[in-house]
Amino acid sequence: MAETYWDANHLEEVVSQRAKILGPTVWAAAAPDPRPVISFAGGLPDIPSLPGEILVKAARWVVDNDAKEALEYNGTFGPRPLRQALAERSSRLEGIPVSMDQVMVVSGSAHGIGIMAETLLDPGDTVLVESPNFPGSMRTIRSFGAEQVAVPMDDLGLRVDRLEEELQKLADAGKRAKFIYCIPTHQNPAGCTLPLDRRERMVELARQYNTLILEDDAYGELWFDNPPPPSLFALSGGDHAVKISSFSKVLATGLRLGWTMGPSALVSRMAAVRFDMGSSSFLGRVVGQAIRSGDMDRHIENLRGIYKRKLDRMEDGLRRYCAPYCTWHRPEGGFFLWLELPAGIPSRDVQAAANEKGVIIGQGAQFFADGRATNHVRLAFSYVPMEEIEEGCHRLGEAMAEVAARAASK
Repeated sequence: MAETYWDANHLEEVVSQRAKILGPTVWAAAAPDPRPVISFAGGLPDIPSLPGEILVKAARWVVDNDAKEALEYNGTFGPRPLRQALAERSSRLEGIPVSMDQVMVVSGSAHGIGIMAETLLDPGDTVLVESPNFPGSMRTIRSFGAEQVAVPMDDLGLRVDRLEEELQKLADAGKRAKFIYCIPTHQNPAGCTLPLDRRERMVELARQYNTLILEDDAYGELWFDNPPPPSLFALSGGDHAVKISSFSKVLATGLRLGWTMGPSALVSRMAAVRFDMGSSSFLGRVVGQAIRSGDMDRHIENLRGIYKRKLDRMEDGLRRYCAPYCTWHRPEGGFFLWLELPAGIPSRDVQAAANEKGVIIGQGAQFFADGRATNHVRLAFSYVPMEEIEEGCHRLGEAMAEVAARAASK
């Protein structure tokens, strides 16, 4: 058998600088664990609640009423019916007027973040990112050669006093941040929701230091008891913030649809860097019909109850089996619990011990932009079946106890 020419060394000679920054590892491409595991790892929707009937109903309407346009190219900004439905719905939810030219449909929020980074970033630019944060977004920003400056969080979210310090440091050096990346509502991984006073201060700082806020809002509508404060996009009047949202968490990940909202001039420049002829015209019209019919809003209201009940079950299990070894704050919405472990119970060891027991969890270190990881693990309560949550907590508690016992015996 002939030796393969395109090995790792030869590929390094031809791949782009951006590909070299990213390296050979494929993001989110791990094969499913073949074992019968209980997974608290991925931020994925509850499987029984996936809205197949809603989508079938909407698809039937599209085929019967809009088949020609639905099966053609729809333009770089995305399908007009979906953009119009999003603009109208966002105007109602955000409390400010949102026009269609402020909306662009993308293939999921990760795609939108990538387009904004491509539009704004050059090698050597600076982006301020809250820390901890979603590693996929940080990977995207890093791939464009930007420097990421970590801004710490506390139990309430991004520390705006530290944000102001970093913005001033850049100004003193004759620089500015190209944008501030954050997940202010039901944050991933920490689960916290930024209070109104900090949101208002963030918008003030963005204006003062002539920068933008990139507001990642994948989980914002999945609140449990009370709606969150107004978005940064709304507080800025749609001017100093770009909000990126996704249908992955409120409808289905397999749709690969999301949208961006921002100043129309910037959205136009974001569209100008695209080469994909826009997202799916058919799926866009299907989701647009689900919005117009009210089915999506009713589905989201149902999801809030499902995820609240899962969180309640998760907290019951943690109190029963894990409370001696960790602390946490109850989130107001979203998919995640952020468990803090004492110094004598390293999160890496807990992750390994839990894995041996068939429980998959997220290890905290991967969520920090500057590598200064705290001793946390992330649990997603959204995906695991309700009837497996208690058993998963039981096994996790056993893993924590084993790690603690080993540490005590040293």
